[in-house]
Amino acid sequence: MTLTAEPAREIRPTSPDLAASLTAAEAAAFLAAARELDGDDWSKPTDCAEWTVRELLAHVVGQFEGAAKPWVFLRRHRLGHRRYPSLRRLDAMTRQQVDDLGRRPPAEVIGMLARLGPKAVRANRRVPQFVRRLPVTRLFPDDPLPDPRLAYILDVIAARDIWMHRVDLSRATGRPRVHGDHETEIVAQVVRDLGVAWSGPALVLELTGPAGGRWTLGAGRPDATVRLDAVECLRLLSGRPIESPVDGDPEATGTLAAARVPF
Repeated sequence: MTLTAEPAREIRPTSPDLAASLTAAEAAAFLAAARELDGDDWSKPTDCAEWTVRELLAHVVGQFEGAAKPWVFLRRHRLGHRRYPSLRRLDAMTRQQVDDLGRRPPAEVIGMLARLGPKAVRANRRVPQFVRRLPVTRLFPDDPLPDPRLAYILDVIAARDIWMHRVDLSRATGRPRVHGDHETEIVAQVVRDLGVAWSGPALVLELTGPAGGRWTLGAGRPDATVRLDAVECLRLLSGRPIESPVDGDPEATGTLAAARVPF
């Protein structure tokens, strides 16, 4: 039997209502994972350059706080750029988040995650349509996005970023990551972005695991199939190291390994 494969670039974008439910699910899953940490976990290194678990959680708290309180987001954006002018605007802002929040006691950080996660989801839901259509290129000129509108940040990046950092948390601490059914949509939207930007050979991308699926990349009839675990593929596309080899045609796997998708 031949399994069907949908063109990746034809995957439908996430609707605002679904996006809110995805972000809420990831915020709850991240909080549950953070509550499992013990004292030794907080100082462990993560796959995020220069970040320990404590600093990774500070960043996620900062993301929630910036969504719930836009004035805090703007202050950190401005202050980060002034303090770290050599960094990309996004990196400077996340550095400022860690500066502000990275020394908070674990109990306080967990409490902030619990309070601010739901507030961030509600705030994202309430953003007016005319604001959702505004471009974010002036705020982050060094980070071109597949869609420059704020809606892309709210509907795609918000849940994707938390999901990836939950994977980072699991890898850093050795604790198992709990899978949720909502992850299928997160994976699909990453594949969509990959498909829209893909300029390599036509192929079938087969992602294994609970959130996986089959999609085609490129124009024309695919002559190759590339197989990889779905979580490992997203880590690869984010620029993180992976543990499982990419299986498939060498040219196709090489192109996939060099591809990047924003997280």
